[in-house]
Amino acid sequence: MKNINIGIVNYIISNKLKDSYFSNNLNEESKKLGLDVINIIKNSPILQLEFKVFDNIENKYIENELIASRYIDSNIKLFEVYTVQEIEKEHKKLNVLINEEIIPNDSHKILLYNSIDCLIKESLNDYDKISVDNIHESFTFVLNHLKEPKNVLIESVDADEVNEDIIEIAINKFNKKYELLNENDMNLFQKLIKFSDKEKEELLEEYKSENLTILESINKDNVKDNIAKAIQKIKEMKYNRKNVEDDIISLHELKKELL
Repeated sequence: MKNINIGIVNYIISNKLKDSYFSNNLNEESKKLGLDVINIIKNSPILQLEFKVFDNIENKYIENELIASRYIDSNIKLFEVYTVQEIEKEHKKLNVLINEEIIPNDSHKILLYNSIDCLIKESLNDYDKISVDNIHESFTFVLNHLKEPKNVLIESVDADEVNEDIIEIAINKFNKKYELLNENDMNLFQKLIKFSDKEKEELLEEYKSENLTILESINKDNVKDNIAKAIQKIKEMKYNRKNVEDDIISLHELKKELL
């Protein structure tokens, strides 16, 4: 099996979780795979760094070509303390979890992940092993990705692909409640997968408004201070692309407790 990088693993698990939810059949295999990968990453500084760099590059938009080039170089340079052999050793821990046959070769995401992986390894290769052609092709692909506005890019990606943030959402927020998901929980999860950034921002405001209305209608002296703090915290919530899903889920859970 070829070496599989953290981006590809993210992609595969995201789609497994998504398919399981859409089919209303989140099986133990999908849950275990997600947890196994998370545990491997938590115990590997190299994979943690790789996850950070892949996320940095995938979600960044830089219009200026010179600045974008420097951004790529700065991220790749973070790996200079490691060797190719050390990185491949960590990748092997993931290889046993992923079936290579289900990886699409023509996906923009997969091409991006492989290009980033190539730049990392070529930057660490011995001088006589460096492939200038591979570096040029990979760098050009990554550079063009950075220069593409992400709202446009998202619209051009296959609708069946899912944001990698779904892994973190599913593991951190839903893992302990998989068997207890009701129809409202399922609907919310599907919205988080399908919605655009703008729609998520609107959903956040909707949940804020609903929770504030409920909290402000509670008239109990013994919990006035707690209610006031909760209201203040909700009012201070601002849209942030990185944590909007977490905020929405928190408000969703709060609403369930209040009703």
